[in-house]
Amino acid sequence: MAPDNIAEISSLLKQELADTKFQCDELHPLSGGHANYVFRGRLTTPLADGTSEVLIKHGEGYQSMNRAFPLPTSRCTIESACLSALQDLPPPQPNPWCVLRTPRVHHFNAATNTQIQEYLPHAIDLKNYALKRYSTPTPAAQRTQCLGIGSGLGRWLRGFHDWAAQGQAAAAAALALRESAAQNRALQRLKHFSYYEYLVTRLVGALPDVLGAHEDVLRQIARMAERELEDDAALQVVHGDFWTGNVLLPDAEISEPTAMTMFVVDWEVVSLGIRERDIGQMLAELYQLELYKGIDAGLWLMEGFLGGYGSLSREAAFRTAIHVGCHLVVIGGSVYGWGTAEDNKRVVAFGRDVMLNAWKKDEAWFEGRPLHQLFRG
Repeated sequence: MAPDNIAEISSLLKQELADTKFQCDELHPLSGGHANYVFRGRLTTPLADGTSEVLIKHGEGYQSMNRAFPLPTSRCTIESACLSALQDLPPPQPNPWCVLRTPRVHHFNAATNTQIQEYLPHAIDLKNYALKRYSTPTPAAQRTQCLGIGSGLGRWLRGFHDWAAQGQAAAAAALALRESAAQNRALQRLKHFSYYEYLVTRLVGALPDVLGAHEDVLRQIARMAERELEDDAALQVVHGDFWTGNVLLPDAEISEPTAMTMFVVDWEVVSLGIRERDIGQMLAELYQLELYKGIDAGLWLMEGFLGGYGSLSREAAFRTAIHVGCHLVVIGGSVYGWGTAEDNKRVVAFGRDVMLNAWKKDEAWFEGRPLHQLFRG
């Protein structure tokens, strides 16, 4: 039987790492449950480069809530291979506020699905950083830092997308990344199901007063999203779960530009897809800071993010907006702790309107709203 609690996993990991250069005196759980267990490990003996702490990520095989989509432990191998390839990703343009990159992989044991990754000390994810550090309303003095952090996010994502989409002219690392991503079809399908198929197979019936009258159009959108994934040759490598919870930064007040290091983590869902889904997921999560909590910083981060990512074609802008709306409907309206039932219903209705007007290509509807920046190419 597979271990099913953090204490048991911790004990097994200590045994696994004993007599290796990654032997740890202490393991502190950072997260854990169902599939992945993540620890901060204090090394018994620092590495040659002085590293004294590492992040240990252990993956277990399990089935998701939808039994049609088992999540294979191969995702751990794929993540490790991708992180290795991403060490060759050219750095984004200099940003005085932040430097984004991916963590290094020190070691991977394919037999136990255990990764030893670079650890970012005193880190917190961007979602919880914003909830903790930005108030309602957010002081105007923090606008510049939000624009800077958002711009750094956007520049990094654009650089990653463009580098990974070079085709046969790409460097060996980019080609290796695509090869790994192409193997992750199970996670690609799960991610698609959790958005577009879930929308029409579950939510339309569960929220008839909000979505029922628009079922036909929502099914058209879902069919379009399904068709997008049919031809691998037309797809590119995407992160697959690019949201504020997978961006880490130091948990400290920011008063001036410091070029702080930020990590883009959790590459288990990397797959072939369309870049608009990465862009839209991040935008939706930033938007929720304002929609649910009235945190102006969310809008400033959005503005910086879109400015940093750069221009989109008109088609790409509308497709990105569709995914923003889908995320607000499917994810935003269901995440525990964002708001009341009425708040959820309001956000779902807004997400629906974003989807429908993007589907109609009604740019006028977006005027005066934060997402109109999508069309300012």
